[in-house]
Amino acid sequence: MLFFIVNPLSGKGYGLTIWKKISEDSRSFLEKEGFQLFFTEGRGNAKVIARKLTEDSPEEKKIVVIGGTGTLNEVVDGLNLDGDNISLAFLPVCKENDFVRGLDKMYKRPLTIETLLESKERKVDYGIVEGRTRHRRFVVGAGMGFDAAVMNELLAVRSDICPKEKRGKMEGEKGFLRFLCKRSGTLSYIYAFLKGLRMAKQCKGSIILDGEERMEFSHILFLSVHNHPYEGPYVLGKGASCEDGYLNLCLVSTKHKLRLLRIMIASLFGGHQYLPGVHCYRFKTAEIHMEVPLPIHVDGENVGKQKDISFSCCRRRLRIRI
Repeated sequence: MLFFIVNPLSGKGYGLTIWKKISEDSRSFLEKEGFQLFFTEGRGNAKVIARKLTEDSPEEKKIVVIGGTGTLNEVVDGLNLDGDNISLAFLPVCKENDFVRGLDKMYKRPLTIETLLESKERKVDYGIVEGRTRHRRFVVGAGMGFDAAVMNELLAVRSDICPKEKRGKMEGEKGFLRFLCKRSGTLSYIYAFLKGLRMAKQCKGSIILDGEERMEFSHILFLSVHNHPYEGPYVLGKGASCEDGYLNLCLVSTKHKLRLLRIMIASLFGGHQYLPGVHCYRFKTAEIHMEVPLPIHVDGENVGKQKDISFSCCRRRLRIRI
């Protein structure tokens, strides 16, 4: 028996298109194996489905996820991984998905479910971020500060279903945001980036890596934690691997906000590590303490603001095929 968790709205509806095509091409295989299909109905629903499928379930289960990184994140966050009986298969709506790029730079989407399930199973790491009120897994990366503020603004700008307060702001900006939503992902990102840069404020903070010496910084603009090298077009986690038991940290602390432009451009090619104000580390556990609460994203999803959080790597606990 196979279990499918499909985000039909992922990729502006391409998730549903992929499901229809691959299920048609795999019809005989699916009839032979048997399957149950679950369509997600909103943010957080994939996590609920994954939890219900795997809680108090000792038997082996194969779950196929069709969607983007956010959908995969919710599924992984909801899984009961106490045993070693859950096997995932991931079919991304976008071939340039950060998760699959981190595992296979030459990735080609399989044409049938049978081909997907015959691919090599990998045992990979996932990260955990913990705050005072939240505990969340992530498969690609997490960020705090400017990085998260840009992600959160981009989500709000490009969201098809905006909160009333956000929708009101959009209508009040002469339709510019609506134009960005409909016309260009690149333009909407530039808008979110420039707005984030204008609003960014430096913050004092400290980090403790693997329980060792405490390091303090006075002008933190953002930090990002990576299980994979990529974050959209950027290679902020250069050298990160989801199979080595470590997470990579990129922290930017500088008095000059405009220096961020140079850093982010350099990070498109992974050259940011050598610039002033950039600090890169590898770790298994990290404690982050900030002077004021900062926005946080986990695999591109907004999870609010926190002052004190910790990150840890759960080594090779996730069984997955791509």
